[in-house]
Order: sequence, then C-alpha cells, then structure tokens
Amino acid sequence: MKKLIEGFPAQLEEALQIARAAKLSPAKAPIHNVLICGMGGSGIGANLIQTFLYDELTVPVTVNKSYDIPNFVSANTLVIACSYSGGTEETLSGTHQAIAKGAQIVGVTSGGTLGKLLADNGFEFITIPARDKSPRAGVGYALAQLLRIFKHFGLSASDHFDDIASSARQLTGFAKTIQADAEDLAEKLRGKFPIFYADSRLEAVLLRNQQQIAENSKQFSHQNFFPEMNHNELVGWRFPAGFFEDSVTVMLRTDYDNERTSTRMDICEDIFLKAGTQLEILGAKGQSFMQQAIYLVHLLDWVSYFLAVENDVDPFPVDVISFLKDELAKVA
Repeated sequence: MKKLIEGFPAQLEEALQIARAAKLSPAKAPIHNVLICGMGGSGIGANLIQTFLYDELTVPVTVNKSYDIPNFVSANTLVIACSYSGGTEETLSGTHQAIAKGAQIVGVTSGGTLGKLLADNGFEFITIPARDKSPRAGVGYALAQLLRIFKHFGLSASDHFDDIASSARQLTGFAKTIQADAEDLAEKLRGKFPIFYADSRLEAVLLRNQQQIAENSKQFSHQNFFPEMNHNELVGWRFPAGFFEDSVTVMLRTDYDNERTSTRMDICEDIFLKAGTQLEILGAKGQSFMQQAIYLVHLLDWVSYFLAVENDVDPFPVDVISFLKDELAKVA
C-alpha cells in the first residue's frame, strides 16, 4: 500500500493519458440527468467529481450506491457505470436495469463482467488498468475518466486536466512535507477515536478518508461536515462522559471554505476543546479548489497508512470484505 500511495502522482499523469486517448460517441439524445453507479473505491471518484464540478454542472448528478437505480432513469439519462474490477455486483445490477430503461451508458472499468456486458449491448467504456488489485488505490484513474466524460457530453465547462496535471506536480514537490505531516497526525491518532470535520464542499474528501481509515488502518472513525453538523450533531458533544477526552478532532480547512462556514468552524473549535478533545488543523495547498481537495485526499491517504503502522496492521488486505464476498457467493 505504501508504494501505491507513493505512486498516486504518477497515476494521475497516466490517468490523463488514458482520458485524452479515450474515444467516445456523441449523445444519442439530450441528457437531462446523470446517474453514476459505483461502490467503495470504484465509487468514491464519483463523489469527488460531483463535488469538483458543483459550480458548473448543467444537469443534476446522482451517485448511486445500491443494487437498484432511481425511477427517473430514462433515454435522457447518462448512466456511468464504474467498477475497477468489472465484477461489482451492485454496479452490474444497476447497469442491467439502466439497459432495460433505455439509458445512455458509458463505463469506466478494467473489463471483467461489466466490460463484457457493455460491449455485448453496444455501449462504450474507458479501460483503466487493474494491475494493483486494490480499487481504493485507483481513484486517480476514475477522476480523470469521469472528467473526460462530463466534458465530452457538454455537462461541464472544462475537463480540468490542467488541475489534475498541476496536482500531480504539486504532490511530487511536497512529498516529504505531506508524509511528515501525515506521520505526525497518525501518531496523535494512535489509541484515540478520530473525528474529522470540514466544509460541506469537502464531504467527498471526508467520505474518502473514512473509507481509507477503515480499510488501511483497520480502525473506526467519524466524519461530518459544516454547517449541517451545527444543526444537530453539535448538541451531542456532551455524552458519553469522558468519551471526548479519548478523541482527536481534525478540522480540514481550505481557501475555498464558505465564509460563514469558516466562522462557524472557528467558534466550534472552542466548543470541541471544552469537551475535552485534542484539536488538530489540516490545511490544504493548491491554486484551485480541486487542487486543494486532491492535496487533502493524498495527505489523508498517508495518514491512513501511517495509522496502520501505529496499529501494527498490514494496510493492504481487507480480509473481512473478502469473507463477506465469499459468503455472498454461496447464496448467489
């Protein structure tokens, strides 16, 4: 896993090459909405894209993480099926339903059953590598392909390839600083309950972090975002007694946080400290929101790796997920 995280900047560059070479046909009908189907490491790219393109999307975008798809899917829906392995059963189920509804479909996959299903039904897909057998480590591939698809169909103003390329260079240049900051935070999280907060624009980054800490660090954590948590969760910073003294609260901050949200976060820092938690602030680097978000994704990936080291566990295997899939296969 360490090598995979180290290779993320190079992965972004390779992903751009794949995206630039991708051949896609025009839309067959006007696109009124988009549904992206993907689970876990294959689906988090969809959440990030939904966040990155928030200010320029021309149609509603829904990220679907279930066996079933919404009733609104029609011939005017672009369905993007994302599965790193091509064998994700929830994504395959959703794709079958999308075909039955006559939707326009594009895939992002290494092949597998999903690739065959799309090819057999006359749908295109962008092929991404599957050499590492770790979907959560392939988020860069998904990001670039989804950006390519949205721009191709006129759903975003830019493909943002310059942002991705700049992020790759920046992450390489700050590699030592990023790893040092991540290792320092991981040491503080050892034996504690991690709580992460950020502006709502970083909701997808928080979700990614929760997934990485669970899979890499084999540890449970909590994530939520401002300002929503101010309307409910904040009241819960009271019980159980003594709980927060065994926690570390990490606030993610960017230059693009909403001004009022930033004020809320400033006020809440004192509330959290009075509850007994240890407070840490993680800042972001970059010349755009996308670059700063990607910076935080990479930094937090390193945190999950170093926390695995602190927990004395191998970050790569996810044995309980493998067990679950084996059990499901018995009743397929």
